[in-house]
Amino acid sequence: MTSRERVLQAIAHRPTDRTPADYGAIPAVTDALIRKLGVADAEELLVALGVDMRRIVFNYSQPDTSPDAEGYGRTMWGARRRATDPGDGRPNFISPFNEDTTLDEVLAHPWPDAARLDYSGVPEHCRRHHAQYATYGAPWSPFFHEVGWLIGQEEFMMWMHTKPEVIRAIIDRVVDYEVEATRRFLQAAGGRLDIAYFGNDFGTQRGMYISPRMWNDFIRQPLKRFFDAAHDHGCKVMNHSCGAIRDIIPCLVADGVDILDPIQVAAHGMDLAGLVRDFGGALTFHGGVDTQRTLPFGSTADVRAEVQAYLALTRVHGGYILCGSQEFIEDIPLDNILALYDENQRGLRPGPTAAGPGRA
Repeated sequence: MTSRERVLQAIAHRPTDRTPADYGAIPAVTDALIRKLGVADAEELLVALGVDMRRIVFNYSQPDTSPDAEGYGRTMWGARRRATDPGDGRPNFISPFNEDTTLDEVLAHPWPDAARLDYSGVPEHCRRHHAQYATYGAPWSPFFHEVGWLIGQEEFMMWMHTKPEVIRAIIDRVVDYEVEATRRFLQAAGGRLDIAYFGNDFGTQRGMYISPRMWNDFIRQPLKRFFDAAHDHGCKVMNHSCGAIRDIIPCLVADGVDILDPIQVAAHGMDLAGLVRDFGGALTFHGGVDTQRTLPFGSTADVRAEVQAYLALTRVHGGYILCGSQEFIEDIPLDNILALYDENQRGLRPGPTAAGPGRA
C-alpha cells in the first residue's frame, strides 16, 4: 500500500495496513530533527518518520507598493503600511475603511486580482509527490482573520452588529479574491492534488471566538465557497481551526468538510474519543496528539500510550491521520516527537486502550 493509498483509504473509512501520518513543525524543530537523525534534508526526514502526506504550499499574497513620500506602501487590500516608525505620531497601519465607510465605498474599492499571481510552480510540485504521497494544500485563505487585520478586531466585532451590510461586503470581496486564487491553483494542479486545505481559527481554549449564531450569519456561507471550489476540482476538503469548535462541527460536515484539523484535544469538548463517537462516521480527524500537555511535558512512554489509544480508537473504521494537535515547537523534546512516529510504525498492540483517551 502506498502512502497515498493509505491516506485515501483512511479518509474513506476503510482498513489500512497502518494508520497514516502527517507532520507539521516550525523550521527550528525540523532542522533539529534533521541533525539528530543525520538525514540530508526535510524530505529525508519525512521518509524516516513514515509521513504519508506532502503539502503543496502556495503564496497567495501580493507585495506592497513602493513607499510614498510619507513612507507608506499600499498592501494588496488597499491599506497603507509603514515598515518603520519615524516617530511622527502617525499610525504605521491605516485601514482603507472606517466608521463612516458606506457599502458603495466598499464595492468601489480597488480589490486585488488573483490573475496576477504566479501559479507556474504548482504543477511540478504536485507531480513530484502525487504518485507516492497524498498531496494537500491550497491558498491558506484565513479570511476571518484578514478582515480583522484589515479593519481592526474591535471594529470587526462591532460592525457585525452596527454595520452588517458593510462587513458582509468586505468579507465577500476578500473571499472573492481567495476563492479565485484557489480555483486557479487547483486548475494548475491538474488533478494531482488530493486534499484542499484551508485555515481559519474559530475557537479559543474554551469556546468559539464569536457565537455560533454570528458565525452562521457571517462566516458559514463564505467559508463554504472554498469547500465547493475544492469539490468542483475533485478534491477532499481539510478544514483547519484551532480551539473548541464542537458547536459548529455539524455545520462543517453539512457544508462539505471531509477532514477536520488539528483536533486541539486540550480545548473544551475536543477530546478525540468524543469526536469519533459523535462525528466519526462523517469525518476524518487529522492531528490530536497533544502538543499542550503530553508532548511537551510527558515522557516518551506517555506519548506512546496516547498514540496507542488513538490507533485503537480508529484502526477498525479508519477516519484518522496521526499528527500533533498543533505544529511541533521548541518546547517539545525531540525524543517525544520521534516516539510518536516510531510507535505509529510499530502499529497497534494488544491491550485495554480501545476506549481511547477521554472516554469512560
